[in-house]
Amino acid sequence: MLSISCKKDFFNRPPENASTVGTYYQTSDQVRSSTNILYAAPWFGLNGKAFLAIGDLQAGNAICYAGTDGSFDAFGAFGAGNATQTVASAWNSLYTVIAQANALLNNLPGAVPASVPTSVVNNALGEARVMRAAAYFYLTRLFGNVPIITDPSPYVGSFSTVRTNPVTDVYKFITMDLQYAESNCFPGVASTGHVSSASASGLLAKVYLYQQKYDSALIEVQKVISSGEFGLVGLDAPGSYTQMFELAGNNNKESMIALQWTSNGGYGFGNQLQSVIAPNTNITGTGDGWGELGPSLDLQNAFKNAGDSIRRHGCIMVNGDFYPELHKKTGGYYVHRIDLGMGAVNAQGTGAGMKKYVVGTPDDNGGLSAFQATSNNTYLLRYADVLLIGAEAILGKTAGAQPGQGIDTNAVCTDPVALSYLNKVRQRAGLPALASFSYKQLLNERRLEFAIEGDYWYDLQRIDGFNNAHHPTAITIINNQDRRTVNLDNTTGQIIGYNPGRSFTLTDANFILPYPATETAANPSLLMPPVPYKF
Repeated sequence: MLSISCKKDFFNRPPENASTVGTYYQTSDQVRSSTNILYAAPWFGLNGKAFLAIGDLQAGNAICYAGTDGSFDAFGAFGAGNATQTVASAWNSLYTVIAQANALLNNLPGAVPASVPTSVVNNALGEARVMRAAAYFYLTRLFGNVPIITDPSPYVGSFSTVRTNPVTDVYKFITMDLQYAESNCFPGVASTGHVSSASASGLLAKVYLYQQKYDSALIEVQKVISSGEFGLVGLDAPGSYTQMFELAGNNNKESMIALQWTSNGGYGFGNQLQSVIAPNTNITGTGDGWGELGPSLDLQNAFKNAGDSIRRHGCIMVNGDFYPELHKKTGGYYVHRIDLGMGAVNAQGTGAGMKKYVVGTPDDNGGLSAFQATSNNTYLLRYADVLLIGAEAILGKTAGAQPGQGIDTNAVCTDPVALSYLNKVRQRAGLPALASFSYKQLLNERRLEFAIEGDYWYDLQRIDGFNNAHHPTAITIINNQDRRTVNLDNTTGQIIGYNPGRSFTLTDANFILPYPATETAANPSLLMPPVPYKF
């Protein structure tokens, strides 16, 4: 398990399970493998619970109630504080990614012999920059101003003086990392699990979009499309949407940046998501599957109102569903078949359960799943996102949206290129093409496409404009969500009543997490005003 440090050296966490750079990376193959660690273990503290607690539970896509797990519970009532374990886990995990990327960036060039081509070295450095950029992208969206560290050596013995840097500087730093990666990463290699040049372009498009730099975002979107490297999975076979989140979907043509987990490496190296969200232990066959999150009624109704049965089936299981990929040996998994000993699903009182990232038993996965560890990837960026970024960038331009003000949710777009991007995503979902769309519709499309992928919170966070401290539109959306639970008749599987949802008073302060108490105790300077980063 990744350790959570309470010391002053949180910027200098050593590489885990990796040989010393100078003693190992002497051939092209070894240099190529130098980045492998960046795609798995360091992310574990974010992926395990923070990923969904922040991205979907706070956002109203999921429900968790008191007494289940404190790692989730605080986020269900917007009560996550500086002592909440999941807050510390996210911070530590992301700075571990950064430390490992920095170790490669600082040490690899001087340790590689001249026999290794420069392009191979630069590709590895580009990969490290993509993953460092991705980590900082999460950090600044979660915590706001954060310290930018590229080399910890100047701070040895003086970590208590490290100051944060402003959000705008963090975004500039992320942009520079991704521009380097775009120029130096190999093209066409994402199917191997490593990021490519176009992967960097895709993430850069999202970074520009968040800053409301719509022209720049659109340029990056067009670079990704022109590369020809990526496409939508199952555009003509929509049922394959579900398969993207199983082992069979690893590194498919839609996968642009993904964490590469393995159940064979022990705790901390496998994907923990199934163990946390699978509705019951019968589904996993490994003693986990604790149903710590259930799909909210608000999310369930969003799928129903959109007539979106394909994505709903791949994201949420409801009574009456059938999944042939689960319990394959016995003919598949039926949700609520009393005659087969399969009861109703009612995770967290939602009358339903999670399906996305739930892959079943070891037998269902060729032995590549275990207790708290499966081998299916976690997506950080998919091609569908790039298409919807393109649609939003065009809408933002035509609506005349200004940075810091956001796009009017009623703004409408009829641009044919924007519509082509949006309608491709809808086509895969089996939905009819639109002749126009509003920003509100586009945000809902994003919600349904990426539900239970840890993304919706960040859409709500930015809806009122880049780096805006005020969130009136997002607060209104969240306050109007249906966060009730249900009373379920376990015999019939029917809802027989409703219970009030949790009450909370949402404020602007809830849109940024506090720095972990362990870190501010070690470094009180984190609480001081940010200082400009020296580029």
